[in-house]
Amino acid sequence: MYPFLELFSARSHTHYFQHTRSFYIFRRVRIIALILAVLQSAWIFVDQWLLPVDVQWPIAIARLISSVFFLALFSWWVRPYSRRLALIRLVLLFTGLTAFHLFCNAMLIVHGYEQSVAGYQFFPFMIICMMAIFPLAIIEVFGLTLLLTLVEVVTQFSSGVIGYVAGINTLWLLIVLAIVAGWASVNQLNMLLILYRQATRDSLTGLANRRLVLEQLETDIDSCRTEKSPLAVLLFDLDKFKGFNDNYGHAAGDIVLKKFADILKKHARKKIDLAGRFGGEEFLMVLPGMNAEKAASVAAQIGEACREVMVRVPSGEEVGFTTSIGVAVLKSDEGQSDLIRRADEALYFAKNSGRDQYVLAD
Repeated sequence: MYPFLELFSARSHTHYFQHTRSFYIFRRVRIIALILAVLQSAWIFVDQWLLPVDVQWPIAIARLISSVFFLALFSWWVRPYSRRLALIRLVLLFTGLTAFHLFCNAMLIVHGYEQSVAGYQFFPFMIICMMAIFPLAIIEVFGLTLLLTLVEVVTQFSSGVIGYVAGINTLWLLIVLAIVAGWASVNQLNMLLILYRQATRDSLTGLANRRLVLEQLETDIDSCRTEKSPLAVLLFDLDKFKGFNDNYGHAAGDIVLKKFADILKKHARKKIDLAGRFGGEEFLMVLPGMNAEKAASVAAQIGEACREVMVRVPSGEEVGFTTSIGVAVLKSDEGQSDLIRRADEALYFAKNSGRDQYVLAD
């Protein structure tokens, strides 16, 4: 059920995968926009050879305007990790091509050349096939398909071919191509999800690995600064874990790590917080939008959850475990490394003060 939900709607994706997918869409939109900006201008010389004289200049001007539009889209380097802006960029790309197609089609109809000029009738098919380039959810594919189909219906109505065999054939082919392109697009999204998990997840605990934690912490710092909201990190170390491994074995240690990972998942806000394995028995949790008081409350709840749980080790014994926690809240003038360093200093103080507690940095 869950894999289908992830493919059906982007709303089911985690906050951090949305960053990855948004940047992926952002890069592809920029590349295609640059290619279109060049081709639209260059194709004017081809039109001089193919088009009748009385429509050459209007279409040439439309090509130049669309080239400027696509060049502006290529140059739009604002918040590349934003899901909302990624979808806006994608819609603008399709809207720009569709607007150019509608104008050219209108000019050809007005001058009576809609059936005698080759190439322009293929624009709707080209546009809808472009969906296959992007990793889109099913509902996003449906929305784009509906938009482009409505544009084709309006075009056929204007040209007077709607309801005739030629118009029905065009709509039928458009829908078939939309299904094929949509399947390729959703399949891209599925592959991106699989690769994302393989590249960013710790194989033992299922939490984010160190690489993802650091990358997303940097992104969250930038976002929180832009939105002027707080950000906190919790750095965990399981108490006397090396001794635990020596006494009960590494298999028992793995059981404890998995159980602690479950506790972190339970206390992380869905699609907002990120919990990851930082290395060995160290874990890091990123809490965007959370101040010191709320972060300390989360740390206290996690510490209490550890004290209450018991795990059964391979020897049959039931044993408990505790954790020490360093809490740090982002300062206005510090970066990722300084934030983690202060959390590490707070963790060190918590361990030296008796363990099984949290300490707020500074």
